Amino acid sequence: MKKKVNHIDYSKASLPRTRRVQFGDCFKMNYLLILKCGLMLLLFFSPLIGFSIFADLYYVSLVSNSTEAIKETILIYDYLLNLGFILLSLVAIVGITGVIYVLRNFIWGEGIFFGSDFARGIKQNAGKNTLFAVVFGIFYALAFFVYSVFPDAIVSLLPLLLFILIFLPVFLWIILLNNFYESKWTSLVRNGLFFYVRNIGWSILGILMLIFSIGWLFIPYELLLSIIPFEIAWLKYVISVVGIVFLLPITLLAVVLFSTAKFDEYINKDNYLDYYLRGLNHD
Repeated sequence: MKKKVNHIDYSKASLPRTRRVQFGDCFKMNYLLILKCGLMLLLFFSPLIGFSIFADLYYVSLVSNSTEAIKETILIYDYLLNLGFILLSLVAIVGITGVIYVLRNFIWGEGIFFGSDFARGIKQNAGKNTLFAVVFGIFYALAFFVYSVFPDAIVSLLPLLLFILIFLPVFLWIILLNNFYESKWTSLVRNGLFFYVRNIGWSILGILMLIFSIGWLFIPYELLLSIIPFEIAWLKYVISVVGIVFLLPITLLAVVLFSTAKFDEYINKDNYLDYYLRGLNHD
């Protein structure tokens, strides 16, 4: 059985001249690829979605029992909830790794064979990415512990804010670097910090875009019910699925394009000429 021939025109004259223009061209060239990425992400996020549904239903059963030990029980529930989210996020990271690899090859102008490219990206990069996810998951656990223990609002929220504004963006840069280059662990961390500092505003914006895409899935049910009525709380899962299938792959495409431009500027121009402006018409 032969592979399908890719009929997309990748001739140099048809290529965009900037990564910004390339963002729009990606939808014109192969919008179905973006949808495939979204559906694959949904598959790898499905354990998180299922766990979230179970945890929310369990929370409802807890609060329906007005006992003296309810506060202590809910505190234990919060710890188990976050532990479950950390562990199942490792599965989601594997899916994100495969999608980033596919998008990288796509913007480089390579013919895409989705299944094999997705699997190759996981095989090459998922190991390091999941181990880094474990490390950053520990940082999140420590931040949540401070949040749950300290009564002072500023002290309790500060570690969580630092995690969102510093640790998560650095983690994202590390994942992107790992999908582009063969590097040692220390180099990935050092370069992740470098790109975060040099692009701090855009780095935080990228993380906020990702949170906007999938953040509803991680909202605690107690907080959710303080925002919307119980009768429409199921919208949390509808919005989460829509965000994962449609918003998340578009956000990842924007992030990969931006990071590729920065890698061209700081790394590829001097060290990897084969990668430099790859997929662009730079005459």
